[in-house]
Amino acid sequence: MAGFRFRLEGAPDALSQPIIDPLHGLRFAYRVQGFLLEPERTLLIETLAPSQPLYPFAQRACRLLLHCYELVRTRLGLEHPLKYDRLLRVFLCREGKPGAEQQQNLIYLYQASEQTPPAEWLRELTHEYGHFILPPINSFVEPEPWANGDLGERLLGLWLLNALAANQIDSEAVMGASASSLRAYVARAVQPLVERMAREGLSPVRWRSRRRDGYEEYLALALYAEQVYGAERLGRAMRIAGGVEPDHFLNGLRESLLEQPRLKVNLLRKPSWLLLPGGIRRWRVLSPAETRLTPDPKRPDWVRCDCQQQTALLQQVNR
Repeated sequence: MAGFRFRLEGAPDALSQPIIDPLHGLRFAYRVQGFLLEPERTLLIETLAPSQPLYPFAQRACRLLLHCYELVRTRLGLEHPLKYDRLLRVFLCREGKPGAEQQQNLIYLYQASEQTPPAEWLRELTHEYGHFILPPINSFVEPEPWANGDLGERLLGLWLLNALAANQIDSEAVMGASASSLRAYVARAVQPLVERMAREGLSPVRWRSRRRDGYEEYLALALYAEQVYGAERLGRAMRIAGGVEPDHFLNGLRESLLEQPRLKVNLLRKPSWLLLPGGIRRWRVLSPAETRLTPDPKRPDWVRCDCQQQTALLQQVNR
């Protein structure tokens, strides 16, 4: 991507000394390393394969994760943890049950195979990378306890699709997945949640649930925030949330929006529900002048916005 300089280093020849992974004690004879070149040369990603046929997939995975790093860093303001010297290690394992896991700065893909569809490689890697780099949101009982992996998978799926459509990356950068498969994924996994949030606003009943409906309501709010207020506000909300409960994120999002004296919002439908902390007593419309804000008496921070344009500019009053 523009302005992002990195380098892959590796060779399709076996290492003289295989690397033993720290979790299972498996042997990996092939390695690809991904370096960030500016402002100084830094090893960020290391992908390891047990056999030569998986070496090309280790190359692709390393390249993909470098692009994911740059997207998350520039859009959300997040970094690889310093306690791991910013290094993420990814092991492509022939063994194990199909699936993947992340522990500390280690990601394992199990039953890795040359026959694995490109879209599945992409989904597994972006999911586990989300667990690694995004702040955790916990306490769910299904479909999994931590929701940051799913959020990373969906945000990165959307951003990578946009980068692919803009010719900023090629198919090799997304494990060989096609633009059509990414579009289908976004249409299935991202847009319905965003559209529901814009159509209805936050559901207190779903939000309090720790089951799938609550898990998806958190995803919907985060994805909606990125599309309505922008990735910078979403990243700021993540950084100041101060805890791992969904309510911590919601409070962080409120604070993030209140930091801005003026707020540009993208209106995803007509009308569209907006999260505006403090409601209409705190915000007024700057443009378009014909925009109408209608409060919800049961949800003080949610406002229905009627506007014929795709964006509106709001200003805080009584700060």
